[in-house]
This record gives sequence, C-alpha cells and structure tokens, in this order.
Amino acid sequence: MARDIVIWPHKVLTTSTQPVTDFGPALETLLQEMSEAMAEAKGIGIAANQVGVPLRVAIVGREDGTQFEIVNPQLLSKEGSVKLEEGCLSVPDVWEKCPRVERVKVRYQDKTAQWHELEAEGRLAHVLQHEIDHLDGHVFVDHLSSLKRTLILDRMKKLQKSLARRKEEPSEGKGPKRA
Repeated sequence: MARDIVIWPHKVLTTSTQPVTDFGPALETLLQEMSEAMAEAKGIGIAANQVGVPLRVAIVGREDGTQFEIVNPQLLSKEGSVKLEEGCLSVPDVWEKCPRVERVKVRYQDKTAQWHELEAEGRLAHVLQHEIDHLDGHVFVDHLSSLKRTLILDRMKKLQKSLARRKEEPSEGKGPKRA
C-alpha cells in the first residue's frame, strides 16, 4: 500500500537522512511503498523522507518510464549549469525554474547493496540532483529567491492545515451521523 507523501516544510524533509545499513525485506517493502506513492502522484522520483522515512534511499525515474533505486548515493562530480522547470511531490502544484548542473556522476548502492557509478545529463541528472537534495534535507525551493520561497511556504502551510482538517473529519459511513 502506498504511503502518504509528506508536505514541505515538515521536519523530515529538512533534516539529512541516515545511511541504509539493512538491505533486507524492510528495504524491499519501503521501496515498493515508495514506488506506489510515486505512481499515484504521477511523479518521476521520490525520496524516502518524502514518505516520512529518514533513510538515504530514493527512486529515480527515467524519461522512458523505467525507474531504479539509489541507496546511500554520493555526488562525485558536477559540470555545467542549467535552469529547468522543476516541481516536487512534497510541494504540490508548484513549478519554478530551478538552477541545477547539467551533468553529474553519482556513486550509489542498489537494493542488494551492490555499488554502481552512473554519469548522467539532461533530465536524469536533474532528477538525481533533486532526489539527492531531498536525502540531504533540502527541497528545490531552497534554490529559489527568498521571496518565492516565502510565498510557496505560505501556500504549503495552508495545504498542511487543510489536509489535517480532512483527516480529522469522519469519512462517509464512519463516525457519528450529522444532521
């Protein structure tokens, strides 16, 4: 079952995640739940802290629709600069031009603890940076001007309050009847 996506500025999104040390069934379950949450939200990537789990693991989607996991990733090199339109599952309905680098080299483990190195450019480099930022306790709005960040923060706080109210309300057929 998919986990709920945490909305920024929740503390789990602004704190660095912990390295994965257990590569067993719990990690497999977490990855499945993250994949389902990402699919439900129609995302191209998701980090574990976006579903409330402070572990250094993310799922990265490729443009062809396939995806792969990155566990304990490290950015080894960055080249070039680019500004691309960026959004985030934890900052819903917000899209802004965000400064990133054009090419990255990343070292990471897969779900079986095997190490890999990947050089990426374009959209894949963009998604890798976005997800590794999450794992380091940053969201894309951290790269924006303070004015834009403040306006987005106000919207997200209102959204968090609205979602909290909905959770408190009894759903259809449950709880006391209302006149």
